[in-house]
Amino acid sequence: MKISKSSYLAIKTFFLLSIMFIFYSKAFSQQLLNLNFEKTSIEHPVRPWGWEVESGTSTTLNMDSVIRVEGKYSLKINNNTQDASEKIVFGIEPFEFRNKTINLRGKIKTKDLNGSAYVSLNTSTEDDKAKISQQFSNTTDWQNISLDFFVPDTTTSISFGLHYQGSGNVWFDDFRLSSNNKEYTEVQIAEPFSKKQLNWIKKASSPLLAVDALPNHSFEDLAPLKKMIGNARIIALGEATHGTSEFFRLKHRVLAFAVKELGVRIFGIEGNMLTVENINQYVLSGQGTAKGSMRGIFMVWYNTEVLNMIEWVRDYNQQHPENLVQFVGYDMQDLYTPLDSLFSFLEKKSPSLLKSTSVLLTDLKKNGSNQFTVSESVKLEWYKNASKAFESIQSQEKQWLKEVKTKVDSSKVYWGIQYANLVKQFAENAHKGFLSFYRDEAMAENISWFLSHEKPDTRMLIWAHDYHISRGDHPDNDLNIYWGRSMGRHLSQKYGDDYKAYAISTYEGDYRGMINYQNFKQVKCPLHKSPQGTLDEALHHLALKNKSAGMILDLSKAKSQKWLTKALRMRFANHVNIEYGYWTRYSIPYQFDGILFVDQTTSAKTLK
Repeated sequence: MKISKSSYLAIKTFFLLSIMFIFYSKAFSQQLLNLNFEKTSIEHPVRPWGWEVESGTSTTLNMDSVIRVEGKYSLKINNNTQDASEKIVFGIEPFEFRNKTINLRGKIKTKDLNGSAYVSLNTSTEDDKAKISQQFSNTTDWQNISLDFFVPDTTTSISFGLHYQGSGNVWFDDFRLSSNNKEYTEVQIAEPFSKKQLNWIKKASSPLLAVDALPNHSFEDLAPLKKMIGNARIIALGEATHGTSEFFRLKHRVLAFAVKELGVRIFGIEGNMLTVENINQYVLSGQGTAKGSMRGIFMVWYNTEVLNMIEWVRDYNQQHPENLVQFVGYDMQDLYTPLDSLFSFLEKKSPSLLKSTSVLLTDLKKNGSNQFTVSESVKLEWYKNASKAFESIQSQEKQWLKEVKTKVDSSKVYWGIQYANLVKQFAENAHKGFLSFYRDEAMAENISWFLSHEKPDTRMLIWAHDYHISRGDHPDNDLNIYWGRSMGRHLSQKYGDDYKAYAISTYEGDYRGMINYQNFKQVKCPLHKSPQGTLDEALHHLALKNKSAGMILDLSKAKSQKWLTKALRMRFANHVNIEYGYWTRYSIPYQFDGILFVDQTTSAKTLK
């Protein structure tokens, strides 16, 4: 069985405050180590927990329960093809080891190895001086390795690498990390918050009583959130993970609150625009069924929790036909639905424009599904032609609007032009690539498009991953999520205080996600406990004290706290199994106006 070659790295209990700080300093979570391969991942027996494939070709990775030194497993790499290679890494937070010498020791065994196997120890500041163990080949019994490394104060990461080159069999086992004669099975990742800092977090927080509706549908505990939101026109709800039941249910509750208490009339989800339009037609008119309307949406949303939300919006609209709530999508990763819709629109509106547009988009239509394999020159041509088509169609807007007589016909014109824009956005995203984060820019543009066709006081609630909604307002883009290119950054720059962003995080639990970026099977993915020195861990202890489901943290005044505006660890997990998850560091008050924290989480319930 082959392991995936790409895996995504890469984010206090108060009794009496003085007494609790003593307790807090002793009982905290840290980064777990798994250097002896005993903790299994959801990919077991292919890969141990926390170890990632950094590079590799044509090898088989396996946790071997037969040939081992100690414990239940060793890690085996083998291959029958000459010149195959593999590098498996485990990343470690450097905080506890800065200005210290660390020692890594372990054992290697080889059989019929035509090539070499060795271990490396690297830090972010001395990659060129990485320590490398003796290289082993042929057939050897278990051999000891030992590496010493001084960790400079400027180090931001440490990693251990297991290397394989050639063909044959290699086993690794019994790895141990020590410093100053102390052996580590877990490591501290950051300085603990001080009493003063913990007290600030406490004063800025209020209990979240439930993720589901309270008796009599009370929103009393959400009153602080209402004050935080104020008159903002766009309210963004994030989530540290996709596939978390409690996050979905809390968003359902906040949506009900926003509709009833804040007058929100548009709910936008991170989903392809025209696919989600089927849901919109259901909630507005009852067309089809709730479950049927979800066909084609991203699999992370295809669950019972989202279905219940859709049914709630439909029920609300039936009871309030004079004040309907829309359910829309604003993503643009679908090509063929907008392309077909565009051609149908032009066939009725302008056959001559249909002809020229069809010519421009011929190759995109034929090969657009191969965007990850075609050449860069081809994708550039797609983008140029899609832009020309969009500009030609958009230039007809004024004339077409003069010809229509009803609001419905005007809406058809607006949508017709938007079909062309969605096609252009798809081509532009293919051309610019994932790391340009153009997708975030396009999603922000589509949110603005919805609002541009509504009354000026229309309010919208949007839903996406924490990273997408982040404001990115810090002047140093290294402290911003996506380097200040998130969807939220575009919305923040355009709408200012009319845009509010709220992360949704957790302390521990699990979520439903794919096994990896190549295996799309959905499974229960465990979440590591939030380490000490993170806001999640501090909010966990507050939730324990208050005996609440979670907490609401107001960050509106957090920029005055220098300790809080520095880069802090923040969890990242999306729709794929992410194990440690706290590698990323950002200035959190410049990303979010607040945090909705849910202490314990479980996996969403996938629809059958």
